Amino acid sequence: MDTMLVLLGASTGGPAAVKEFIDALPHQPLPACFVLANHITQDFLSNLQDMLNEHPNIDAEIIDGRKPIQGGKLYIAPVDRKIAFSNSGYLELLNEEWSKPYAPNINDVFNASLELNDIETLAIVFSGMDDDGTQSADALADKGVEIWCQSIESCVQSSMPESIIKTGKVIYKDDPQGLARQLADLLEMVYPIDQYA
Repeated sequence: MDTMLVLLGASTGGPAAVKEFIDALPHQPLPACFVLANHITQDFLSNLQDMLNEHPNIDAEIIDGRKPIQGGKLYIAPVDRKIAFSNSGYLELLNEEWSKPYAPNINDVFNASLELNDIETLAIVFSGMDDDGTQSADALADKGVEIWCQSIESCVQSSMPESIIKTGKVIYKDDPQGLARQLADLLEMVYPIDQYA
């Protein structure tokens, strides 16, 4: 599949950081499908979608059914139900609640992605409190999934990045704009630019 799956995990301070990251991506069609799990309340979910929908080539939507893993999409995990990925190139809602205490649960999303075999995957942890995402670090690394995170000094709340850094599995750290530049460079390297320009 000529699309990279980019998993984004965030909590406190995350919406602003993820927006800065998305806005800093090149303003052209990108061979990347983003899936965001951000600890959030149901009331703020649509506001988060609106915030992230300002990039001219990225369409943000809340996952409400079966969705294709395709370039230019930014799917936001819902608060009330888990999601799953399939090797046929789709993600879908399950009739299951997220593992407590987080909703959505970043570990659940990261672990679900381990079922994928033919889709290049990247995981990025942004500003947040507590340690969600950390329990998945070893399994992601074992599967060959790169783990990046927001730099400590650029976070509103750095607990989540600090926790995953302690696993020794994070290979790149930067502020949101730097993460966007690094992703743009990676996409150019993995997918020839004429495939998606």
